[in-house]
Amino acid sequence: MKFYHFALFFIISMGLWADQNLDQSVDEILSHTRLSRIPLVIAELEARSVQKMESGELLAARDDLKKAILLKQSIGMKESEGNAQLLFQMAKLEQKLGHRCEALHYSSLANQIVRRVGVRSDVIAKSTKSEQRTGTWETCEEVSWLQDPGNR
Repeated sequence: MKFYHFALFFIISMGLWADQNLDQSVDEILSHTRLSRIPLVIAELEARSVQKMESGELLAARDDLKKAILLKQSIGMKESEGNAQLLFQMAKLEQKLGHRCEALHYSSLANQIVRRVGVRSDVIAKSTKSEQRTGTWETCEEVSWLQDPGNR
């Protein structure tokens, strides 16, 4: 019985630590996490953002996706299919929030990555069609925290 309580305490403690780690800033995560674990942190942030979207916490979900994107880019995966999919998720979330310009920007950046990498998937094809339906960039400004992957 003692072992059971210890194991339960250990599991709960690890879960709480992981959540606290995810709540840190991108710079703190990068300085306190081994490089080999960053992809796991990104996956945890993605999963947590999906849970938050399902529960209606759209702003908190956006923060998690933003961290995941910045982490992915900081470890040299800016031009990857995974980053494009994160950008498409961010576009979908911004669309739900009513931020058409931001959604267009993320979608456009993701499409640029897809064209350069040469990847095509159902999620990406659907996002491309929705971007074409939503309109133009005429009144939109660039998202300040994220810039075109080709410009960096």
